[in-house]
Order: sequence, then structure tokens, then C-alpha cells
Amino acid sequence: MKKALTRTLGFSAGLLLATAAWGHGQNAAHHASAAPPAKASATVTASGCWIRLIPSPAPSGGFFVAHNAGSEDAVLTGAHSPDYGMVMLHETTESDGMSKMAMVHQVAIPAGKDLAFKPGSYHLMLEQPRAGLKIGDTVRLELTLANGEGVSTTCEVKSPKAMPGAGGHDMSQHMKH
Repeated sequence: MKKALTRTLGFSAGLLLATAAWGHGQNAAHHASAAPPAKASATVTASGCWIRLIPSPAPSGGFFVAHNAGSEDAVLTGAHSPDYGMVMLHETTESDGMSKMAMVHQVAIPAGKDLAFKPGSYHLMLEQPRAGLKIGDTVRLELTLANGEGVSTTCEVKSPKAMPGAGGHDMSQHMKH
């Protein structure tokens, strides 16, 4: 009898904890989506944003130009999009003829300058696209700065064949094979 009671109490406690954790997760998700957006940056903007849509499970690449009109360097610390489950800051580097990509935790945008996020350099890696995302769609992107401010931009979803030198346009029909 004592064993059965202990097992029942243990099961009940586990069920109670699981229910509480699920409820907390639901509330956190609800509060996160209802949270006010970060204060918009007065000095940093982003333009020319486009995403090279690669079929899942491969990550897609995001590219834009960050403009810092301020008198101090700005530090980009993250990005988020409601159309992707995960957005990361990445950098491509080359060493001894080998190219490698790595996640970075922050990127400095020099005072009074532009910083291009482009293939072969800094870029965004976007994973877990929303169902139905297709070429021609637009995606909202929120950039986060170290000072707590945010930058919003809209990105056009482009073909996997989009070329960086052509503003992200698909140039495959113009290339000789």
C-alpha cells in the first residue's frame, strides 16, 4: 500500500510539474510575442535586405547593408524574424585557400560608415523557415543592438541562384554556360 501511494504521489507530482512547465512555456511564448518592440535606433538603419532561399534543411542566407549615422560604433548582437525559427550572425573567413563559416556573437558597425552583410563576409544564417515561404515573399527582420535598441527591415525572398553583385537578382538566365 505504501509503495502504491508513493508511486501515485510521484506520478502526480511529475504530472503537476509538467503541466506547470507547459503553462509557463505557453505564457512565456505569449508574453514574448506581446512584448513591446525594442526602441528603434535613431542612428542605425538597414537597407537592401534579401534572403537567398535554400530548400530545408539547409540554412538560407540573409544579406543587407547596415548604416551607422552615429558618432560612435554600434554593435549588432542578434537578429530575429517571425518567419524563421532561428536567425544567427555569421562570418565567412578564408585561410590558406579554404573558406569557413562561423557564428559570431557581435558585429561592430563603424561610426559614420556602412557595413555590408554579403556572401563571403558577414551574413545571416536563417533556419527553420515557416511553412509555405516562397520566392517573392517578404520577410520582416528585427536586428538587435548592444545598447538595447532595434532596427527593423523587410527582406525580399530570392532564388537560390540570386547573385550578390546584382542586388540579389537571379542572374542565371544572363550567364553563359
